[in-house]
Amino acid sequence: MLQAPMNEQSQAAGQVFAAVWAARNLSLLPHETPRWQFLQWLTGQGYLLHGSEQPGITRFEPRTPFDLSPDEFSKRTGVFAASDALWAMMYALGDRARVARILNMALQVAQGTDWSAPRYFLSFAPRHAGVTDGRSLLSPGLVYVLPADGFERMPPYDWPGLGRVLEPHWVSPEAVTPLWSVPVSPADFPLPVRLHDAARVDALSGSDPWGFPWLGDSD
Repeated sequence: MLQAPMNEQSQAAGQVFAAVWAARNLSLLPHETPRWQFLQWLTGQGYLLHGSEQPGITRFEPRTPFDLSPDEFSKRTGVFAASDALWAMMYALGDRARVARILNMALQVAQGTDWSAPRYFLSFAPRHAGVTDGRSLLSPGLVYVLPADGFERMPPYDWPGLGRVLEPHWVSPEAVTPLWSVPVSPADFPLPVRLHDAARVDALSGSDPWGFPWLGDSD
């Protein structure tokens, strides 16, 4: 799993982000400022994020996701959201026309009385053979900004072999109206993207539920 680039935001950057948000105007964001840093600032203001490749969503309805993880929280019927920009972007940028399955994670590990920096993982299972670069399966998408009202955060839990972990994972049992959507592109995503075989991971996840990401040296 990987860590995000440094994200030390100055007071001046915070003022710019506040102006962008107040005006709902991305043209106020300096070109050199990574878009994920603005989105992460929004989570610090109490908002949640939902990544999607579909534009123009005006209402998110509860649904039951397809999920291979061993926890029950991720299998609930609801509207899911993240309090982490990079995790939301993983869902926004995967090209569903070319990606059969997305394998991803964002979490923090308990370190005494504190939590580690967020750690990330992203891998795509291509629909077609011949793909050698995971980042080639990224495509433009949107990160929707949601109000946090009515959402419940996934509580910390014990991961065998890893310890106590905390995910930026939230769910609402009710429909949610987004406040804004922020376009993102592959160039906005700062982390590597791996590749995997969907059938192999499906089989391994069934026999070893806590073995995430179920990838060998050849993947």
